[in-house]
This record gives sequence, C-alpha cells and structure tokens, in this order.
Amino acid sequence: MTLPNSHPLSQIKRVSVDYESGTVSILHTDGQMVIDQIPVQPDNGLVTRSTFVPANSLMEIIAGGETVTIVLGTAQELVMAPVVYLDQNHWIDFARWHKNPSSIDRSKVSFFETLARAADEERAIVPLSSAHLVETSKRAGATRLELAATMLRYSRGWQLRSVLGLRRAELRAMFGGAAVTKEDAVTLTPEAIFDGATNQPLGRELGPELGGLVRRQTWATVLVSLLLDHQRGTDGAGVAARWAESFTPLAKSLRGNARAKPRSRDLTRTRFFSDLGSDLPAAARDSGMSSERFGEWLQDDAETAVAMIPGLGRLREVMHLRLSNADDKWEQNDLNDWMYLSYAAGYCDLVLGEKKSINYLRRAAARCSSGAILHRRASEAVIDLETLLASKKQAVEDLGSRRS
Repeated sequence: MTLPNSHPLSQIKRVSVDYESGTVSILHTDGQMVIDQIPVQPDNGLVTRSTFVPANSLMEIIAGGETVTIVLGTAQELVMAPVVYLDQNHWIDFARWHKNPSSIDRSKVSFFETLARAADEERAIVPLSSAHLVETSKRAGATRLELAATMLRYSRGWQLRSVLGLRRAELRAMFGGAAVTKEDAVTLTPEAIFDGATNQPLGRELGPELGGLVRRQTWATVLVSLLLDHQRGTDGAGVAARWAESFTPLAKSLRGNARAKPRSRDLTRTRFFSDLGSDLPAAARDSGMSSERFGEWLQDDAETAVAMIPGLGRLREVMHLRLSNADDKWEQNDLNDWMYLSYAAGYCDLVLGEKKSINYLRRAAARCSSGAILHRRASEAVIDLETLLASKKQAVEDLGSRRS
C-alpha cells in the first residue's frame, strides 16, 4: 500500500504527538523537522503518544502500556480483502490466544493463527462494531486491557458502520435510492461505528487532506481510549431489557391462537415494521411515494422488497422465526446479537457468532439475499477462512496477469 506522489501528504514522512508534553513533531521527506506545541489536557487519559506514517496510512498509538496500530485510510479505502466478523465471545478467545495460545482449546488455535497472520498482512479485514464497544465496557482489569489491545491490533481501524445508519440507508435503497455496498458497511471512515457520525472535518483551515488527517487521527485516539478506558459507560441495558420483554405476548399469541397462525407472517411483519419507527415511512416519503401508494406497498410488496435487502431481510426473517417459537426466551443482549450479526451476515464474508443467532441466521438464509459464510465455532471456520484467503489471492494474481 503506497501513497501516490501527487497526494499532499506524500511530502510528510512522520507525524508524532506526545500528549503528555503537548509536543507535535512533523518530519518531512527532505529531512526538515517542524516542532510545535498543543494544549496539554488536565486528564490525558490512557493515550500518551501517537506516530503517523502517511506512506502506509498507519498510526501507532501508545496507551495504557500497550502499543496498537490503526489504519487511518489515507491510502486504502476500498475493501480489498475478505471481511471476517467476530462476535464478542470469539474476540475474547482471540485475545486469550494472543496472550497465550495454549490457554484455549487446541481445535481453535489454527483459526486464530491464520486470522492473525492475515490481518497483520492486510489480507483480511476484521472490523469492530459498536456492539463490541458495549460488551468490552462491561469488563474490567487486565482482561479488559488484553481484549481491547487485541481488538485494536487486528481490526486496524476497520469498522462495521452503525447498524441504525445502515438500516436507514437500506430503507432508502429499497425505495429507489443508492444501493448499500460492502464499502458502505465496512469502512475506515472516522466515527462510522456510531449512529449520527458526522462528515464535518476538523481542522478545515488546513485544507481537505490535512483536515481529514486531523479528523482521522483524533478518531483513532478516541477509539483507543473508548476500548481501554476502565470507566464503564451506559450500555442501554434497561432499553434492551424492555425491548426483549415486548416480544413475549406476540410469541405466545401465535402459539395459542389457531386463527393467528395462518397470518403469522403478516403479524410478525407488522411487528418488524413497528420496530423501524419513523424511518420506514420517512424513506418512502423522501422517495416521492404517496401515502396511498405506500399503503398498497405495505399490503402487496413489502415482504418481497424487504427480503431482497441484505440486512433488513435478515432482521425481518430472524424476528419471524423467533416469534414463531414461543419457547425461545428473548434476553436483553439479543438486541445487539440480532442487529449486528444480521448486518454482518449481510455484508461480510465470514461471520463467527454465538450458537443461537447463527442457527437462526442459517435458517433465515433461504429467504434472504446471499451473504456471509456462517459458523459457530472457530474450529469449524478455519477451512472456509483459508479458502476465502486463497480465493482473494488468486483473484489479485489474475487481475495482475490481465494488466501485464
């Protein structure tokens, strides 16, 4: 990965920031060194130093005694490698393997060895999501630091965009807007992991390239601090618990009401649309659809239209399957699993998730667009991971042969 000579940052060799002393040093390719001062914050947090090398888009950050590397994205923007999404329990195994390979079951070692090597060599992308931030915030002590350091090292700045933002984009696409691509879902864009992320750059007076660099560097240090900070933030547990409880009456009704069963898809679709809130009618309205036509769409076209959309289709089908099983108890952590694993399955290449969610996503696949390879166990996923890596390598070699 090389920065073009025409890029404004190509004349900068290294940018280093010492947050404790407030010193910024910029080394140009001609050897000129520029040193400046920035205000020192009373609470520096865990991040003490960062070094950015524009030539390869890498930023090295020292925080909490750990050194992590993040890709800022000045040279690589497209998703050029297989995308592997790990559910939190598998990130925990990854961190345990990273610290001591003998601490996990031997059957899992090969998968994490292969994934770690591929991520380090930029042959695989392992994105983080806001669900990972929420789950990591519940941990404390050394295991928190080890988990966060592993996440930061192997994700390298890649994120799965906020599923709420992706959901709105998919709704717009469903009514004629631009299709959502893998590059929309898996990105290096600063703050994409959060809903409502802004495209407003910091440091506008520096110009678009340098201003964008400031924004990316700021985001990198924020992400590191969010994962490593021992102060637990709110995780919306109360909202998630109420959401989980709200499914019980409908599930019991579908099982106990003989007249409701033939209309189960209509009933679960209505519940699914209610979960979308105002986003669904807003997308239809913004497309120019009249209220009358929207009513017809809900009645005649909605089921087919939703099924064609990668994330929405999986959300809808998994909800239907789960509501059709009144014995399946909804837990508060199901909200994150349902939303993030559904979108990961829609836009990534391989998803390693928890047992129940993967089982439902496999059952849902027949009614959904094509998506990721789904696995519950690392030991079962290693062959598919190796196949994905080999296929991408062959595709790159074939492209090179055609160009030569």
